[in-house]
Amino acid sequence: MIAAIHVVPDDNFDDWVVRDDRGRELGHYPTREDAELAAQPIARELETKLVVHLPDGRTSCTNFARGWLIRLFGS
Repeated sequence: MIAAIHVVPDDNFDDWVVRDDRGRELGHYPTREDAELAAQPIARELETKLVVHLPDGRTSCTNFARGWLIRLFGS
């Protein structure tokens, strides 16, 4: 199971990479916004977290995991 989808700047800060927590790259994008837009449906489908790693070392996390109550009752 994938615990998170990550959006990270590449080593040269030329583009942004979407990867899973195992390190598998899922795509390269020219801007952080483009990478986030591509990563959101993946995280939503996998019901996991989306973690955006900013160049200054901060992170932003959005949780798309659905709890058992939501799965049980829908919504």
